[in-house]
Amino acid sequence: MKQPNGTNGVHHTNGVHRTNGQNGNGVHSPEPTRARSRSRIANLLATAIVTGMLCYRLGKFAGCASPWLEGIAEAEQQSTDASFWGVSDDHDAPSSLSSDEREPDSQEYEDRRFVPRPNAPYDCGVIFFYHIPTTGGASINAWFRKYKKPEFGSIKYYQWWELAVRKDGSYHPNPEHCEEKFYRGMEEHISDLGPNEWRIAHSHVTSQYLNESEDVLYKWRSTVEAQGCQLINSIMLRDPLSHTMSLHKIVGAKNSTWDEWLTHLATPSDPGRWATVLDFFLYNNHGLRYHDDYPNGPGGRNPYNVTKKEKVRRAMELLHRHFDVVTVSDHATFMGKILNWTGLTPMKMPYTNALKRELTFTKKEVETMQKLLRNNGDLDFVDQVKLDYHDHLAYLD
Repeated sequence: MKQPNGTNGVHHTNGVHRTNGQNGNGVHSPEPTRARSRSRIANLLATAIVTGMLCYRLGKFAGCASPWLEGIAEAEQQSTDASFWGVSDDHDAPSSLSSDEREPDSQEYEDRRFVPRPNAPYDCGVIFFYHIPTTGGASINAWFRKYKKPEFGSIKYYQWWELAVRKDGSYHPNPEHCEEKFYRGMEEHISDLGPNEWRIAHSHVTSQYLNESEDVLYKWRSTVEAQGCQLINSIMLRDPLSHTMSLHKIVGAKNSTWDEWLTHLATPSDPGRWATVLDFFLYNNHGLRYHDDYPNGPGGRNPYNVTKKEKVRRAMELLHRHFDVVTVSDHATFMGKILNWTGLTPMKMPYTNALKRELTFTKKEVETMQKLLRNNGDLDFVDQVKLDYHDHLAYLD
């Protein structure tokens, strides 16, 4: 499996991605490009003068000299672009993006959306489900677990997770241990696949931390594909406001309050008793997770204090690179793709974990939630997912 150019599962640290040949700001130095461009312009100009004199004598100046003049204009424009964008001859400069929106070179990756699948359904493989709480994932997981029954194939199923936040409101004391145990189990689960065997794996709460485990995702895919099988990574997302309202049902179970949750979301990095769609996708909900390069100590949510733009960019990068089935509250499409690519026996998906009581919010509470979710990046994230995976607003193209 090809990994991004110059990376080994790159993740955002201080919000800066660095690749070979970049300066301390993560930007290619433009000086060599300027020099080459000036030399090219001088050569083209000299050639144009000589050619122009010959063409003038022949009475065909406009017709035969114009290509050289166009070359000069093109070289001058490239020199200007290179100076502005700070790129070398080996990299194309964007034509309309601002410098903040420019994608780094490390994003030369395979996009799973465009993987051709002429041989589906595949004979063997592993279905990996990354389960974000309160997105309808409980129904999907219950559906997957049914395939353990003999009448549906006796498919091997694996999961390992513990509660990220205890009933007293405290965070899991050692989330790294849970991650390590989940990874060890996954290594065993994806090994020694039979030629016509499918297996299912379920990642939930303390299982994994996507932003910093990209190397593991690459390794899993390589391990499965080396056996002639397929890894189908899947995820279900949900509208951020709807998701946040639904999370309100577990306030009491986490010894928390609604005001406390809104307060945590008003900050860029503080962990809360539960997480938004974007934050859980990137950081899970590991409040005491700690690595040596975390600048502000323990804290699983946005530990490098990056901007919302960087969070959204990184989340879309992970989806494009690694996930095959991505839907927003669309269980039918999720189930259809899984069945089409695996050939599993069709069965109805159960409807579970639905709230049986009404939740009431004031207009001010809804407006506050919407504003906080927008500032956190959740609205931009899910909007982009809808564009990329559901053809949202495609009629405007």
